[in-house]
Amino acid sequence: MSWILAIVMRLAGLAGVSLSPFVAGALFAGGLAVLAGAAHLYNAGFSSADAKCEAAQVAEQNAQLQARLKEKDRQLVFANALQQRDAKRAAEAEAQLKSNQGAIDATPANANKCFTRDMSRRVRGVR
Repeated sequence: MSWILAIVMRLAGLAGVSLSPFVAGALFAGGLAVLAGAAHLYNAGFSSADAKCEAAQVAEQNAQLQARLKEKDRQLVFANALQQRDAKRAAEAEAQLKSNQGAIDATPANANKCFTRDMSRRVRGVR
C-alpha cells in the first residue's frame, strides 16, 4: 500500500501539489470508492436493460399465447357445436329406427308366401 501512496504523492507533486501521506491515502480510497460506484451503476444499468429486454420478450410471448388460446377456444366451441348436432341427429335416427321397428312388428304375417300371377306381372313391369 505504501508504494501506491508514493505513486499518488509523486503524481500530485508533478502537478505542483504537495500532499501528506494521509491525504494521498484518502484520495486513493476515494478514487477506489468512485470506481466501485461507477462499476455498480454500470452493472445496474446493464441489468436494467437486460430486464427490459426480457420483459418485452415475455410480453410478446404472452400475446402469442393469448392469440393461441383464443383460437383454441374458438375450435372448442366449434367442436362442441358439432358434437351437439351429431348427438341430436343420432337421437333422431334412433327414434326413426324405433318407429320403423314398430311398423315391422305391426305388419301381419303373410300366409301366402308366393306371388300370384298378377303380382308377378306388376313386379316385372317395374323398371
